[in-house]
Amino acid sequence: MQVNQIILPSWLNNKTVFQQQVPFVIEGKAAPSATITLEISKDPTDGRRVSKLDAEYGTILSLETTTSGKGDFKFTVPAYKASTDAYTFVFKCFSDTVTLSDIRCGDVWVFLGTEYLSIPMKNAVAPATPLKRQVMSHLRFFTPARNGLESDEKEIAYEPKTHFSEAHWIKITDTKELSNVSSSAFSFAYTVADQVHYPVGVVDLSCAESSIINWISDEVVENQTALSDYLEELELLADEDRYNANLKKDRHINETDKLQKELEVGKFFLDFDLKKEEKLKELTQEPEEKEAEEEAEKEAAELDFPTSPDSSFSKKQEPKEDNISSAKNLDFSMMSEIRYKTGKKAEDSAYIKAKYRIGTMYRAKLHALRGLTIRGMSFSPDREEYLFGRYDLLLMGLLGTLSSVFEPKEVYDDSLMPSMLFVAMHPKSIDYDFPYKVIEFNEKLMAFCRKLNMPTGIISLHDLLLPDKTKSFTLGVRLAVIALGHHITPMMPKSCPACSGVERAGNKLILQFDNLGDGLRLTEGETELRGFAICGEDRIFYPANARILHGVRVMVWRDDITEPTSVTYGFSPFPHDATFKNLNDLPVLPFRFDRDAAFYAPDLYFCSCDNLEFVGIENEGEEFKKLKVYRTFKGNGVITADSLHKTEGSASLHIRYETENSLYGFEPVLTYRSIMAPLVIRGKNRMLVDVFNPDTVRKVMKVENFGEAEIKQQLNWQTLVFTYEQEGEISLESLKFTIEDMSKNGEIYVDNIRFE
Repeated sequence: MQVNQIILPSWLNNKTVFQQQVPFVIEGKAAPSATITLEISKDPTDGRRVSKLDAEYGTILSLETTTSGKGDFKFTVPAYKASTDAYTFVFKCFSDTVTLSDIRCGDVWVFLGTEYLSIPMKNAVAPATPLKRQVMSHLRFFTPARNGLESDEKEIAYEPKTHFSEAHWIKITDTKELSNVSSSAFSFAYTVADQVHYPVGVVDLSCAESSIINWISDEVVENQTALSDYLEELELLADEDRYNANLKKDRHINETDKLQKELEVGKFFLDFDLKKEEKLKELTQEPEEKEAEEEAEKEAAELDFPTSPDSSFSKKQEPKEDNISSAKNLDFSMMSEIRYKTGKKAEDSAYIKAKYRIGTMYRAKLHALRGLTIRGMSFSPDREEYLFGRYDLLLMGLLGTLSSVFEPKEVYDDSLMPSMLFVAMHPKSIDYDFPYKVIEFNEKLMAFCRKLNMPTGIISLHDLLLPDKTKSFTLGVRLAVIALGHHITPMMPKSCPACSGVERAGNKLILQFDNLGDGLRLTEGETELRGFAICGEDRIFYPANARILHGVRVMVWRDDITEPTSVTYGFSPFPHDATFKNLNDLPVLPFRFDRDAAFYAPDLYFCSCDNLEFVGIENEGEEFKKLKVYRTFKGNGVITADSLHKTEGSASLHIRYETENSLYGFEPVLTYRSIMAPLVIRGKNRMLVDVFNPDTVRKVMKVENFGEAEIKQQLNWQTLVFTYEQEGEISLESLKFTIEDMSKNGEIYVDNIRFE
């Protein structure tokens, strides 16, 4: 075995991609006080011949240095332009030679965080789009173990890992390893490479079971006083002793779970293992409970009766062993009393879940990448991170950690400054007790990005609510679009479009947006712009009409609000109707114009009568799916959308029905969990409904809690007016419409349900 072998950074090996246009430093170890050389050669990959006199090819760099007394050395490699040519690095020290081949110069990106960035290729489904072989050859990936544990590791040690033993750069031809690469990272790299036509490498570090705290180093926490104080307040600070105690607790929990599973399997096959049961009892028993029980047994051992031959009243002697079991059999309620005083199992206050331990992912993944020069980074938050009140402090800690790991730390040209691309939290992360937490979290993220001097951008997937295994690929494409906007094509958007200004013109608000790209458009299949709400001086928001002006602005208004004071878009826990985007397929970010106290608009999607389905959640804990907006509750009926016969919007409800006892009933379904019923409509006491009676027979419409109105026998649209019959504000748990029709069969059109 060679004692003084050349040790290089983990990120530098065969198939490496290094960052273009920026010098980088290679630090390593070799024999102490020895001469070490680096020779870099460059060869074309397109098969063309080059002259030996061509300074661009052949040996392009030769460096020499002397290692320190401990064997440390450092080489500074100058900046090179991106190309598809192959580089070879040769290190020599005495008789030891390390040759690294098939190296490329291009752009290097780092993906970290959780959620959609951590979904591997094997667990996703790629869109049915043909891939170009030439572009595929430009892609390289560096993917350490997802959980940070390599095959020879069982837990993440307190001391940071300095080198990976298994991780290495891979190409498209390494199909087995490629299946574990993040699907978002793959689609991102492919989309970028398809535009720039040179190598793109992604360091894929994302981990599904991680939080932002895992990526922050202890050193940064120590240096950032506000962050340290905040984490101390959360009782998350941990020195080496507490960290190791947590690891010990982890081992205890894992051993307990393993024994429980083994015993369950054994009992299923009638194979009882008393030793394992005893071991499990020891593991699951709390230390205080165990100590109290031992003390009780000790006291019980000293109990006997005066009438017994060996009573302690007659002579002094040591207690017998069998007295312990005898005392238990007599049951003086001693044991149960002790257990009662002990109470329930107390959580160990020193124990921190792995997900919230400071620096675990830094120790396992980031530290070993020190010195890697990059183009940019992308981070996706965990679905529970909205719980942190001072998330801005955690973001500063994350950026501080990343800046301490990756290069360049200083740039002479702003275009070379690394960018930071964030993924907004998805609506599926909702906390039903605090339904606006997710959207407020995204607000904080946007506000934080505006304060940074470095290039930043935010990508949202709020327009993609339905479960779809292609979603992570879509995220990668969207991240690539804003990455190109920051570094390659200035005319492309640098983030999802966001409202940048509001002007008032009469009773209308004119909204301006940044990052328009090629302009704004409606989602495919939509004819109406939805999701907007405005308010007057009373700060009560109501759904509003909206129209795109020349592809660059949006006009918003509501006829009954003459002086609008504020506006929101998609500001709802479930923004299923906030789907308009720019022509680069980036959705407009939900927003509110101000944060003054207000009553935000409830989900009145059913009022437009334009669609028969919407995307929502039927029951708590379930996934998003397409749900029916309306249903029949009495008689039989077929409800369709008629796009030709309507009073507003894109369609009306056309209902063909068969009565039951001269009655037919339909209703919007308000029992879905995502509707967040009851729907409270403040400042209104009447409901108006447009109806058309093609049968020209007398009918009566009755509405739950709103009374009834006669439908006239005429072939034109009629507006029925209903007054709320209950006290207080309109509150809708349900809204049942019943049509009284003496005919057996009939039909009716319903449109434009509104409140005033």
